[in-house]
Amino acid sequence: MAAHIVSGQGIHLGTMENFLAALDSAFQPFNMERDTLQQLHALKQLSRPVDEYVSEFRVFAIHAGLTDVS
Repeated sequence: MAAHIVSGQGIHLGTMENFLAALDSAFQPFNMERDTLQQLHALKQLSRPVDEYVSEFRVFAIHAGLTDVS
């Protein structure tokens, strides 16, 4: 990755969006999708409100790389 950012002509960061995406991917855990999928499978509503459960479910689903294909 560093080879793409640093060249013989100086540092090229590209757009802020690309920089932030590279930064996020560099500092995410190696098995983030797998770990989050395991958390998703273990998720239980218990006594909390449904909207809290659904919100947490959606966050886990996004981080696990799941998409809503209807």
